[in-house]
Amino acid sequence: MVMAPKHEEKAKAHNTDSKKEMIMKSAIRLFLQQGYRNTSLRQIAQASDSSASLSIYHFGTKQAIAVAYINEKMHILRKALMEKVDIRTNPELFCCTFVRLYQSVMASPTFCRFYHDIIEEGVFRIIFFEDDNGINVSDLILAKRQVTLPANLHTFYSHYIIPGIEFAAWISEPDNPPCDEKLDIPFRTLMGIIYVPKEEVDVYCEQGKALVEQLIQENPHFLEP
Repeated sequence: MVMAPKHEEKAKAHNTDSKKEMIMKSAIRLFLQQGYRNTSLRQIAQASDSSASLSIYHFGTKQAIAVAYINEKMHILRKALMEKVDIRTNPELFCCTFVRLYQSVMASPTFCRFYHDIIEEGVFRIIFFEDDNGINVSDLILAKRQVTLPANLHTFYSHYIIPGIEFAAWISEPDNPPCDEKLDIPFRTLMGIIYVPKEEVDVYCEQGKALVEQLIQENPHFLEP
């Protein structure tokens, strides 16, 4: 069997990655311009100068493209926040700030309608109910606060409470982003059910809000596609 030279294999891999990235960029541009619901895989293929079958090969579905993009956006936000807050020594501040930061970005005029659409389609559940690279900030909070729970309740506390409340905040205002007061409710809910004093939670929320304002000011590209 004749093996392809390594430089040819690298070039092929690069071309594949470039085409995949082009498909995603074209999809996001269409999602934001004409709406997620109004965009088809065929339109994405045409905009990226590819075929619908190639889009399916790389992503499978339109929903998968949205998930990949949102995960990429979350990674960028998380990386910036990790430069400000140590997730392991101060998981409460990290959690509070990240929940507000992510929602603030999605609430911007650029992303708001798109985010509402994908939440209503159920993409929200796929994204938020998964661990982040093995680091679950809610797990860190529970461990730091020495909260001992049965396995089924631990999963509920660490995986479902914050995203569930965040989901409710968005669907309760179907045509608008959640008001500012709602952005801290997911974090406040978790803190409340593990009996963290309100005064302490208030401090985290105040610090988190200030950090979000600072991060967005320093990184205006967060609000761009």
